[in-house]
Amino acid sequence: MPRYKVFAAIDLGSTEITMKIAEVSKKNGISVLDTVKYDLSIGKESYAVGKISYNLVDKICNCFEEYLRIMKSYGVDEYVCYATTAVREASNSEYIIDQINIRTGIKVTIISNEEERFLHNKAFALNNSYFDDIIEAGAVLVDVASGSVQVSHYEQSKLQFSQNLPMGSLRVLENLSTVKNSTTSFSSVLEDFIKAGINNYKNVFYKNPNYKYFVIMGNQVRYIKKICGISSDSITEENIDDVYKIISEYGPQYVEDKYEVPYDIAKLMMPSILFYKMFMSKDKNQIIIAPEISLVDGILVEYVEKNAYTHTKHIFTDDIISSAKYYAGKYDVSHRHYTKIMEFGVNIMATLSKKFGLSKRHAVLLKVASIFADTGYYININDYSKYSYDIVKSNPIIGLSQKEHEVISGAVLFQNGIFDFNEYNVYSKNRRLLISKLAAILSLAKSLDVEYNQKIDEIKTSIRNGILTITAYTDSDISLEEREFNIAQEFFEEVFGIKAVLVKKGLK
Repeated sequence: MPRYKVFAAIDLGSTEITMKIAEVSKKNGISVLDTVKYDLSIGKESYAVGKISYNLVDKICNCFEEYLRIMKSYGVDEYVCYATTAVREASNSEYIIDQINIRTGIKVTIISNEEERFLHNKAFALNNSYFDDIIEAGAVLVDVASGSVQVSHYEQSKLQFSQNLPMGSLRVLENLSTVKNSTTSFSSVLEDFIKAGINNYKNVFYKNPNYKYFVIMGNQVRYIKKICGISSDSITEENIDDVYKIISEYGPQYVEDKYEVPYDIAKLMMPSILFYKMFMSKDKNQIIIAPEISLVDGILVEYVEKNAYTHTKHIFTDDIISSAKYYAGKYDVSHRHYTKIMEFGVNIMATLSKKFGLSKRHAVLLKVASIFADTGYYININDYSKYSYDIVKSNPIIGLSQKEHEVISGAVLFQNGIFDFNEYNVYSKNRRLLISKLAAILSLAKSLDVEYNQKIDEIKTSIRNGILTITAYTDSDISLEEREFNIAQEFFEEVFGIKAVLVKKGLK
């Protein structure tokens, strides 16, 4: 690996296209060389009419052509370009991505909301030394974007929940665009609209708002701090109220003229601040933190971690598992049961990984599938796997891509080796193979705790002469487990082409 690389992170966002170029190395981590922004309100058109016009595509391509020249001048070795909500929700997104690639050569990847917010949190962790301290003490992160709001709650360094609300700052303004000119108090209408949308969520998910730290995140944060004359990450509720008063009384044009805040950003400040205020605690001892985090920072962190230049102290894959446990907990699943299934499944996968191309990331997907596998029982014991599938599909998990989410839901659906090929064939060939592998391992792991009483203390696995041997250590009668294992192993053998054998041994 070279001592350093020059990398460009590009965010094709809802209100602007941002590029950050940095030199990355093991010695110095991330050293930013340049940041370039181009204001372009893609979200306004996408949220209003559901698609992106050719005129906007032309502007995007012109911007990218200029960015390519800048990248060349810095000698950029690699780049990553992500598109978020505005492009993701456009009905013609596939055409747009293809046109951009043909005209400029830039490959744009559309990421899910959950991936985007995960990258924000990673950037927050790597760029701010206090991150680990505040999530240990208890913190709520409210990340306001143009199309949605993500609320995440950490306690004792663990993610307790992370929930997305599809009503971001630009989206609510577009939804109320027909009302704005017919009311004398638009700020009151806006506040009522946001409050109505959030209250149901708060009643269900946000019952305990008492936490020490409150973190505001989003593109507006640096401009809120600019208006307040604040350079640190510490801000008060009074500061935020002052900015809200200025924007609501004088309007975005005044803010642009006096404080040099781009107009398209200034007009999003009022709904953004209302979102923050809705989640603030009434506790006057609450500490408010305002880090300046953007998606391009998250892309940089993702790149340096993948290439082993540096890494965050906090293990973010644990947040994926924590988020899955939070959602599954609503369906009264047995924590002890799925913990055992995860343990057995990961053990089996580790033995198969090298021979069958299974990675550490696949192990994370298997863990999530194990947690959700039995959630469908809460709805109906018959065809429970189909209900588990529906539950997975309706609960997006922070940190997972849309493709990974589909793999997990597929593994849960086919966990019993029963396939509806109309459903199975909607997946691509590679995805079908991965789903089948995870489902077969999940089925085998579940058979080892079929009675939900953790009879088997631990297992050891090995492959020799085309046979996977699973040695189960227990002093209990596992006749039922052996029966279920033999059924599950038929599915396993069909997928992997090797036989699985269960051997019982007494505890040491």
